[in-house]
Amino acid sequence: MNPKNAGMEAIGGLVRIEETLSKIYRLFGERFPANRELWSRMAQEETNHAKWVRDLSSRVEDGSLSLDEGRFGVEGILVFLEYAEDKFQEAKAEKLPFLHALDMALDLESSLLERKLYQVFKAESESMEQALQEMERQIHEHTERIGEALAHERGPA
Repeated sequence: MNPKNAGMEAIGGLVRIEETLSKIYRLFGERFPANRELWSRMAQEETNHAKWVRDLSSRVEDGSLSLDEGRFGVEGILVFLEYAEDKFQEAKAEKLPFLHALDMALDLESSLLERKLYQVFKAESESMEQALQEMERQIHEHTERIGEALAHERGPA
């Protein structure tokens, strides 16, 4: 696959991941009205991430962003997408307790960080590199926010 096509496929997969996370968080917002603000905010941020990633396609087209083929292939993104979609199906099918929903969200966000999916791109400019780092910072913020909610729900150890 040529590098531009691979870059576009990576972007498509990342957009779908962000959209799937948004769907999960919207579902949790409906299921847990007492915590709707947390889930609605997270869902909106994921929607914003999807838009931001979608906008990267022009950067791939103009060459200021490319796929770092030495990092890993598009397959890693697609595997994570399948995992996220499975979690969405699980969330839809079951009446998960609030703690389980938080655990699922923390697992998804932590996995995004651990797998460093956004490092699949190689920025050709400092501003693009900073934008990719900002995305990782926001994902890290999500893990912190969810971790705080978990700690609050579980109470003192």
